[in-house]
Amino acid sequence: MRRGKRKATFHLDIAPVNLIDLLLVLLIFFVTTTTFLQLKVIEFDVPHANSNETRYLKDLTFVVNIKEDCSLFFGDKQVTLHELSFEIKSKYERNKKSIFQIAAHQNSPHRCFIDVLDKFRENGIDNISILTKTREQ
Repeated sequence: MRRGKRKATFHLDIAPVNLIDLLLVLLIFFVTTTTFLQLKVIEFDVPHANSNETRYLKDLTFVVNIKEDCSLFFGDKQVTLHELSFEIKSKYERNKKSIFQIAAHQNSPHRCFIDVLDKFRENGIDNISILTKTREQ
């Protein structure tokens, strides 16, 4: 005869309040650590050209070179930042169709490039292009 031998049953009681607390903690964690990206898309139609030639006006095109050590050259002449501002302003006032190009050495500090752009902005010049080289394959 079997006395008092019953099969042991386990009753696992999970309190739903504890799960809700855990869920709220995880929700707060994910909301505070997630970055919400707002991608801005600008739609525009690019105009079509009949020819793909770029007009290069030799007498109206001026190049600003930024060397690796942040030294500035306007054409072949080394200038300071203040002198550069005067030079670009005088060239632009002579002819509003002047084209300015900026060529910066790949290892030049970014601050130098920004300083040059600021001088163009201060003088109200927005006809600027940046010279680059294609990568060798």
